[in-house]
Amino acid sequence: MNKAVLKFGGEEISISKSKTKAAIRLKPGMSAPSKRKVAANEKIRDFEIVKIKRGVDNKLDQLRARPDVSVGTHVWIVNDDEGSGLIPTGHLYVEFKPGTAYEQQMATLDEFGLNIRQVVSPEAYRVTVTPESPNPVKCAMLLQKKRNVAVAEPEFMTKPVTEDFLMPSGKFITTQWHHENSGGQVPIIDLPNAVFASNQFKKGADAKIRQAWNLLQSTGSKNIKIAVIDTGFDTEHPALRGDGTKIKNAYNAANRSSDASPWWQDDEGNWRVYSHGTSCAAVAAGAQDAQGVMGAAPNSRIIPIKLDVLSDDAIANAFEHALLNNADIISCSLGFPDPVPLSTFIRNTIARVAREGRNGKGLPIFIAAGNASQRTNHIPRPISDFGTHPDVICVTASNSLDESSSYTFYGPNAFICAPSNGNDGVSITTASVKVVGNSLSHIYTSKFGGTSSATPLAAGACALMLTANPNLTLAQIKDILRRSTDKIVGGYDSNGHSQRLGYGRLNAAKAVQMAIDLAGGGSSNPNTGNGSSNTGGSTQPVTMRGKVTSKYLNVRKGPGTSFDKVDELKNGAIVDLLEKVSGFWRIGTNRFVSADHIAVVASNGAPAPSAGRKGTVTNTFLNVRKGPGTTFDKVGELKKGATVTIFETSNNGWHRIGDNRWVIGTHIQEV
Repeated sequence: MNKAVLKFGGEEISISKSKTKAAIRLKPGMSAPSKRKVAANEKIRDFEIVKIKRGVDNKLDQLRARPDVSVGTHVWIVNDDEGSGLIPTGHLYVEFKPGTAYEQQMATLDEFGLNIRQVVSPEAYRVTVTPESPNPVKCAMLLQKKRNVAVAEPEFMTKPVTEDFLMPSGKFITTQWHHENSGGQVPIIDLPNAVFASNQFKKGADAKIRQAWNLLQSTGSKNIKIAVIDTGFDTEHPALRGDGTKIKNAYNAANRSSDASPWWQDDEGNWRVYSHGTSCAAVAAGAQDAQGVMGAAPNSRIIPIKLDVLSDDAIANAFEHALLNNADIISCSLGFPDPVPLSTFIRNTIARVAREGRNGKGLPIFIAAGNASQRTNHIPRPISDFGTHPDVICVTASNSLDESSSYTFYGPNAFICAPSNGNDGVSITTASVKVVGNSLSHIYTSKFGGTSSATPLAAGACALMLTANPNLTLAQIKDILRRSTDKIVGGYDSNGHSQRLGYGRLNAAKAVQMAIDLAGGGSSNPNTGNGSSNTGGSTQPVTMRGKVTSKYLNVRKGPGTSFDKVDELKNGAIVDLLEKVSGFWRIGTNRFVSADHIAVVASNGAPAPSAGRKGTVTNTFLNVRKGPGTTFDKVGELKKGATVTIFETSNNGWHRIGDNRWVIGTHIQEV
């Protein structure tokens, strides 16, 4: 049993066994043997977490056989999130249905070999498994099937987390200048003791990725999947493997297999590797590591799609695989060697994927414009093939000096540009792969670039936008990207468009802020960019008023609990709602309050009239809760097909459908 579905806390949850962790409890007075110096196992009270590369079942059997181990157990995870884990303690909570005779209660507990450790009430017990019992999770599932049992839940242990966000760091964090460009020199990752000089940088010539992380207070969502279409991938590279759950649904579009490896055979029969796909995937969503090299959205998942042959069948397979496996974003840095148009079949396929993706909200497809090369006599030419499709987002390149990269292809289809190498600027530091003997060597390089790198960077920024607001439509994504860019260099027409730079250089911070504003119904006119943000002090006209719903509400200097408290409001207080920023309402100059405890009201204090979006329930039933999360009390239940009004969407994807009434957005289809 690798997966389990059980009722827990009044809801049905799905959990699965971790593939990378197990837990052991040592016998009293014993310590783990160690013949060599290794990092100590993580401890959670009397359990030790053992990290396992592969074969968790076999490894757990070996651990259980050790004379110093009293208990060995699987670690269970929620939503395939290997970053956290639930350890079954061996205890359960069992509650019998009212009227169950005491003798029947004891017979049921005896049937499963359970010992009572606490009598909670005449019909409720905390119990402990014994060697005669099934494992705690299976025991709870079997008990839940008993007619006389009302509740049976295993007790889990895990470490608590705080809401504090720690900005990524590391020795080579500054090499990620495309995330944040300080204007100073940076180390070169694959050339010891060497640096790129400061005259190769211009402060602020970057995609504002770190500013976007700060706005989100995260590095993206694990629920967002980026399909990267390229020539092959080193899926065991630490940047792509991550915690073991980053890679999803790998696919070879040419032969319809799951082999997305980077190997290829030359004309003389020698085996070689393509490094391009590994680098592209890592620029978009490479996992965070200790040295500070990572993608724009390090938490996002990757769907690697190998496309090493350009035929209609293979191309259609690639894009359809992304669609069928629920990709949220597609990034493709490939193109035809010569300027040929797409076939009608492929044009129609891409149009359908863009239209139908994300359950009809639309799937953003980022395409590299292309680069001048020996085939073009090193002279840029107009954009062709994939980049000309009207439904894609075609990305050109700028450099670390905020100049247009001289090699980039150009044309009316250019939508945005994003930082990469070029001219006197600096290349991109990311993951790569090479062959050593007969094996792949996982390496890093400071030599990646081209529109090939600019494109996954833009795709990663889009993943941050969808983290902020997962309900954005494709039209909204394009509109935000167009309006949030920074106009670098010159040459823009009356519509703000340049054939080399599109609508300007990607600014992820502005884009994320606009996505947040759309989620909360606030202003969509961002003031974030070029290293600064404006979160107060303007004299916007008041468009809404709000009423405090909690006993008291802290007023803070900025939009987050990390800002200083400057005041306190009482229940029922009426305030002006000027704009919504990161889940907080600005109610005055440098005065912000949590939106979770504010009900929007009309000027006379009555509930505000309905002006939200409409949605229908897609699940059999849907719990309504008092706040945006499963920790809030359940206050109602909706049936499949019920229509609701969506007033706002929280940063974690919950919709407010009324005063203190919230539902999870994954079971709502907007209409």
